[in-house]
Amino acid sequence: MDASAIYQAVDATYSSIASQAQARSNQPPTAQPQYVQIARSFGYSANDLALLPTGANFGLSCGNPLATAHLQPSETMVDLGSGGGLDCLIAARQMLQADAAPTGKVVGVDRSESMIGLARQNLQRADLPAGLVEFIHAPISEIPLETASVDVVVSNCVINLVPDQDKPRVFREIYRLLKPGGRVAISDLLAKKPMPDHIRQDAALLVGCVAGASLVQDYRRWIADAGFHDDGMAVVDTGKDLNVYHGQDGPSPSPCCKSGVAEEGTGRGGSSVDFNAWVASYQIYAVK
Repeated sequence: MDASAIYQAVDATYSSIASQAQARSNQPPTAQPQYVQIARSFGYSANDLALLPTGANFGLSCGNPLATAHLQPSETMVDLGSGGGLDCLIAARQMLQADAAPTGKVVGVDRSESMIGLARQNLQRADLPAGLVEFIHAPISEIPLETASVDVVVSNCVINLVPDQDKPRVFREIYRLLKPGGRVAISDLLAKKPMPDHIRQDAALLVGCVAGASLVQDYRRWIADAGFHDDGMAVVDTGKDLNVYHGQDGPSPSPCCKSGVAEEGTGRGGSSVDFNAWVASYQIYAVK
């Protein structure tokens, strides 16, 4: 599948997810126990999730990048692929809970206009101080922010959605944005071994995180080639069970790692794949 087809599939899928989230925006977060379960299994606290507006958590996480970002109230953080605002809104509340009043800022970036609209709606409902959080409509490989203006870049299960040929551009853009000494904390799905073509070419699996996962050695090389210090880089398998996306009673209601193609009769979609056999949830950390 070429890059343009991948981007079209990703845009269509995540625009649909945003529309579904807006439709249930009046429900309390506790009305979505399956999404809470997935997020908690990847390290989010029940308290952080309970404070989110409904529609910020889609059950799409594959980790918690905020756990290693160590964001300070004076810092600027950028979230690549911010979706409905999950990590941005949690990060902003963490800054408010610090001893010092926040002087920094949280910026979410997403290529989906529908997602940006949803995130801004969630921000209005989150009752946060004006100016603390901003959402920008842009591809994560070309972000309209100044060079060396950011302290921390995070991303949660999004870079795997970028075609392999464009992933080096994403890491170069991260490097450009960061101040000297700035850091990047990413949660992503990486491939343990090369995948067979029938998985790699399944568009529904691709937009659901599995087929777009890059090999660990390629991911490390792209980060190093962007300019990050190799001795300050960590790429760690978290050991999380990715079959949580299936749910306990069949396929997960989350679109992450779930194949709509299989449901139409191809017989090789996400509901029959043992995700742990092919990919793992990794925590990636690097310093400029």
